[in-house]
Amino acid sequence: MSGRARSLANLRPATVGNQLARKHGAASEAQIRPVAANHRRRVLRQLRLRAGDLDPIGRGYLDLYCRTIAKVGTIDAYVGERGLIRADGEPQPCLRLYTTLVNSARLALARLEQHVRARTTDPVADVQAWLDALPDDEDADAVEVT
Repeated sequence: MSGRARSLANLRPATVGNQLARKHGAASEAQIRPVAANHRRRVLRQLRLRAGDLDPIGRGYLDLYCRTIAKVGTIDAYVGERGLIRADGEPQPCLRLYTTLVNSARLALARLEQHVRARTTDPVADVQAWLDALPDDEDADAVEVT
């Protein structure tokens, strides 16, 4: 049996949650999800919004921004630990993705800002418009609320 065959015979399947082969973590759903949730809470707090205040499109922009920033953060940590340049003189391969992620985060935040500004309305005017849209009922005045 050759050395390679022996090595392959000793291989065991990876278990769920195995982090041994992880590089920078930008593609790791298990690593991105909690960081993105923290970013989501921070952004909502800074915008003085609740998640329920956003419509599905706004939540999509928020999710895109938070997940992208979480990926940028994992690459930042990876590069912080290992440096920008590898031992062979080449830049870290994840840096090719880094610029794209930063640009995507910038665009997602700009779209979220535009969307929130466009959707921000006067809540009193919204309630008044809803009340005006109700059908007129002549018996409405006769009903007593107790």
